[in-house]
Amino acid sequence: MKLAELPKQVIDDISQEDNWRLDIDPGFDAKHEFWMRWQHFIALPEERPSYSEMTEDDLADFINFNGFDVLLPVSRSHHPNIALIRLIPSNDEKTITLYLHDSFHEDWFTDEWGARYGFLAVADRYEKFGCNFYLASYYHFCYLINQDYEVAKQIMQQKLANQ
Repeated sequence: MKLAELPKQVIDDISQEDNWRLDIDPGFDAKHEFWMRWQHFIALPEERPSYSEMTEDDLADFINFNGFDVLLPVSRSHHPNIALIRLIPSNDEKTITLYLHDSFHEDWFTDEWGARYGFLAVADRYEKFGCNFYLASYYHFCYLINQDYEVAKQIMQQKLANQ
């Protein structure tokens, strides 16, 4: 699934902050969490007001994790650096919780210690206008512990070995 394939009705619906808000903490050296409108991640500035120049690569797009199409609030340029650590679907599969390893900011991922840094996402199923995907409502920096940390270490060791 691709963002560009979504009907305009879906983009317009997701852009409505009263229905779809995003609680976000970009992590690492961020000082505060905050909420954003999804429109920031799915529409170019000519389609909405913006203070910075953006291209298609700056927009979000779907990532498929274990058969679940998920729209996360990260630019497409992050996708090669994102790896799934754990996915937990609710019993009715209306919500999924994801633990992710995102090594986009390479300075933070130079040794095993960096594998402690992960992201927690909660995404709700979107089933309107003939679409069926998951849209994150929560995306936060988190510290990985126990088995999640062990999985992240393995992912990171493999990435470092391939550099």
